[in-house]
Amino acid sequence: MRRFYQESWQGIPFTSFSHISFFHLAEPKFYATFYEELFRRYQSWDDLPAAWCENKRKDARWLTGELRAQMAAWPVERTGPMRVLSIGSGVGFMEKILLEEMPELELHVNEPSTVSLRWLRRIIPGERIYIGLPPACLPADVQYDMIYLSTVDYGIPQRELEHLLEELRAQLAPGGELICLSASLLEEDSAVGGFVNALKIVIRGALHFLGIRRQQFWGWRRTRREYQQLFTAAGFAGIADGWLDDGFETYWIRGR
Repeated sequence: MRRFYQESWQGIPFTSFSHISFFHLAEPKFYATFYEELFRRYQSWDDLPAAWCENKRKDARWLTGELRAQMAAWPVERTGPMRVLSIGSGVGFMEKILLEEMPELELHVNEPSTVSLRWLRRIIPGERIYIGLPPACLPADVQYDMIYLSTVDYGIPQRELEHLLEELRAQLAPGGELICLSASLLEEDSAVGGFVNALKIVIRGALHFLGIRRQQFWGWRRTRREYQQLFTAAGFAGIADGWLDDGFETYWIRGR
């Protein structure tokens, strides 16, 4: 694992709306303030940066293919809609695309606070929206055919992420899958690379405290092996992984 930093998101510089920290992860208050700023700048999904939307559209359509493949393997006696849970839905663009592609889905969503849900509430019934940190905010008696985390793993420390994956696995229906999409894959982690990264952090820290280039501690990059170890430790079987042809080489890993 390696720490990494951000200066902006969705074209919005963090210094334009919030105090930022070089040492502490962004807290829910930071994200709430960010989404308030985002909704001041953008009026709908159509206004979001085009490259980001295209990336997410491709990811959502890939998920759609996975869902349809899972449905094709259902036993003939299986009835009812496919139930899917999105962890950390953000502004809900992927969820919008999923429902356009598969309007029959019973889609549930989770977010730490209500602020980011302004647009998502238009298409998701209130009883399928869970506010808070999972798994505590999720109904214990509901199981899902698929649970997916889309580029939210970076901000979760190792032990907490392993615990979350383990708890979410317990909420999968028989034959269900959990998929993690990551935009923070660490390609390699050698001793030399670690040393170079440490030097970069020192330089970033100096620039931050001199006010030249202020950066927010954003989370951790993990290697492919570390993701595989996380899924194994959380008790998943049938683990598989790969990369999406979405323009950003998004990494995916799944298990049952």
